[in-house]
Amino acid sequence: MSDVPDRLVVGLAYQAGPDPRIAKGADGGRDFFTARELELASRTYLRKGTGLITGLFHEDGTEGHAQVVASYIYRNPEPWLIDGVVVAKQGDWVLEAILDEPAWQMVQKGQITGWSPQGSAIRRSRSTP
Repeated sequence: MSDVPDRLVVGLAYQAGPDPRIAKGADGGRDFFTARELELASRTYLRKGTGLITGLFHEDGTEGHAQVVASYIYRNPEPWLIDGVVVAKQGDWVLEAILDEPAWQMVQKGQITGWSPQGSAIRRSRSTP
C-alpha cells in the first residue's frame, strides 16, 4: 500500500464520429474524426511524447498537473455507462491519469470536467460514406 492518495481520473479524450447533437461548431465548421482516424491520432499522441505533457486549459506554464497512465480506444460494442450517463462508446478515445493535489481539488470543485487534447489537423470536406 502507498501513502499517496488515489487521484485517478478516467474520461473521454475524444469521441469517434460526429456528435448528432452538434450541427455546426462555434467557428462555423463541423470537425470530427472517424473511429480509424481517431485511433491513429491517439497512437501518435503517445508515440510523439505529447501524451506525457499535460497542462490546464491549453495554457502554457500549467504542465505537470496530470500523469497519463492509460490511453486506449474503447472497443466494447455496448456503451460504457456510469449512473446512466454514456462515458464512451465503441471507437472513442479514453484517457486515464493521476492528478496532483491542486488539479484534484479543481476536479472536486467542478472546475475541471474533462480532457481536451491539443493538436493540429487539416480540415477537409467529408466524403460520402
